[in-house]
Amino acid sequence: MRRAAFYARVSSPHQAKEETIESQIEELLTYAAQKQYDLPPELRFMDKPGANDSLARPGLDRLRDAAAAGAFQVLLCQNVDRMARNLGAQYLLLCELEQVGVQVIFLNEPDWGQDPQLKLLRNIQGAVAEYERILIQERLRRGRLYRLRHGQAVPSQVPYGYRFQPAALGQPSTWVVVPAEAAIVQQLFAWYNEGRGSLGQLAQKLNAQGTPSPGGKAWSGTTLGRLLRQPAYQGTAYYNRHQTDRSGLGQQRRQGRGLLRFPRYVPRPTEEWIVSRVPALVDEAVWQAAQERLQMQARFARRHSQHPYLLRGLLVCGVCGHTLCGQTRGGVVHYVCAYGTSKCPPGVAQHVCALRGDVVEPLVWQALADLLRDPQRIRTAWEAAQTAEGTTPSEVGRWRQRVALLQKQRQRLLDAYQVGRLTLEELTQRQNPLEVELQELQKQLAAAPGGPPTPISLEAFRQRIEQALVAADLETKQEVLRLLIERIVVTDEALTVEHIIPTVNSRLHDTCRET
Repeated sequence: MRRAAFYARVSSPHQAKEETIESQIEELLTYAAQKQYDLPPELRFMDKPGANDSLARPGLDRLRDAAAAGAFQVLLCQNVDRMARNLGAQYLLLCELEQVGVQVIFLNEPDWGQDPQLKLLRNIQGAVAEYERILIQERLRRGRLYRLRHGQAVPSQVPYGYRFQPAALGQPSTWVVVPAEAAIVQQLFAWYNEGRGSLGQLAQKLNAQGTPSPGGKAWSGTTLGRLLRQPAYQGTAYYNRHQTDRSGLGQQRRQGRGLLRFPRYVPRPTEEWIVSRVPALVDEAVWQAAQERLQMQARFARRHSQHPYLLRGLLVCGVCGHTLCGQTRGGVVHYVCAYGTSKCPPGVAQHVCALRGDVVEPLVWQALADLLRDPQRIRTAWEAAQTAEGTTPSEVGRWRQRVALLQKQRQRLLDAYQVGRLTLEELTQRQNPLEVELQELQKQLAAAPGGPPTPISLEAFRQRIEQALVAADLETKQEVLRLLIERIVVTDEALTVEHIIPTVNSRLHDTCRET
């Protein structure tokens, strides 16, 4: 008796509700009994709804492992598109199974055998299945975008604090506030803006209260950070803001970050964004205050490390572009490029890049201290930065006036809709570009400098820096270095210190390289 296995899959929760996977299994078991195949329970492979059409499916992975181990000789499947709709994936799987001696039988399709015409028909059917899948996905995507743009729907993925209510009886889909969750969101914003602790401390506080998290697990600082950055809480939900960019896969990231292994999610042009008005959980001013605080804390965030490394994250290998790692050997700090030998990137020669911390750290710190003690260089750097930034107080004032005008226009549109002078579709069409412009102006205002310093403030800054440099501890030195240095490029000839302030870059020659 030949040993067989079967594979069953449904592509969507809708198919699962209609019990199509049960019907597949029943049909496969009946066929196996008719042919007198031995089909044990451990060789019945299935994938649940939601498994994508790629090859990364748990059930399919187990099937391929069992086939490679010689666990069965026959594979039963209802249709070829149950195995894969993608033509390339079909070809790969069938060739792989054929190489290990497994006969594949599709119950609702002819026996392919070795007939060239039947193989051609199989490929044509696979191509048609792939075309239909792409066509359905595109129609669904365009229909969803149309409904969102015309105010007939809201995004179906809702953040914590809301519940998605599908369209019914001619009414568009909406977001409904979940009162218990909304109260937690409002409490979180109040705690954070009042400075009652870091994100991690607030997460511990919520866990101690027994407050359930969005995923049912313990709260974490990362989860709270995502909630605080959610623009929907101020009443504005966005859709179509990002797109997947696969063009950089396998290429070098920005300096010091290695190779890109996953697609990037890059922002779309603002005119392509779709804005939906949803119930607000906090005032716009409260939400904006939280964003400013998040930006400030991200800039000065610390990372935990077993050993203190003054130049952590600043030293970059001039050969491969990776950040040097800090190591402590025998009580001596070393900065080493971990990608010089076995992990060397493709196309880069093997190299050794290592520095002793007790040599390079005093050298870099002294060079920066000399720079900061020179008031003329500080003034020149500030003037150059202001010119490069291109943001003047008058421009900031115009931005604020424009924000106030847009907010008044938005309120007038809402008033007109409430009294029946505008339809929902007209409101959405006129409100979307206004919301996008308002969001961009608010970002520019958040990033704009507060105002030009006076000569007195520059001198006071120089005096504070000089006092701090005299007896600065490690944390103070790290803060100063990260505020003023972009990176330090390490080569065989020199260390090139690239300052954030636009001064002439320092070159510290090879007095600190290890041999």
